[in-house]
Amino acid sequence: MNMINSNTKNNCKLAKGFLPSFTPEIYNLSVYTSIAGAYSFVGINGKNFLPNGVTTVNFGTYKNIPVTYSSSFVISFVVPTSLPAGNYNVVVSNNYSSNFSPNINNFYNQNTNTSNSMMYTLT
Repeated sequence: MNMINSNTKNNCKLAKGFLPSFTPEIYNLSVYTSIAGAYSFVGINGKNFLPNGVTTVNFGTYKNIPVTYSSSFVISFVVPTSLPAGNYNVVVSNNYSSNFSPNINNFYNQNTNTSNSMMYTLT
């Protein structure tokens, strides 16, 4: 007969997990300058980009510009043609507008995680 001794402790190791980072990071842009008013398609290399409209780009005062999602490391966007010449900050933003992160099924309080900034010049 197999008996379990209530005084015996299981010697299982407890593995502590961690949550992945949802903060996007920009490594570089495919181009850093273009002519004001002209069509310009800009690629962004980095990490922690998310699909389905979660990741957007902020270009100066233009917020939440839609991106073309290629992978969690590559996205692209079109520079707004209505902007005058000048320097503009490019920032990637992960917006949890539905208050839900599908990757790990955790709820957030409408968090917006933003990346570092890269300078883009319209001439």
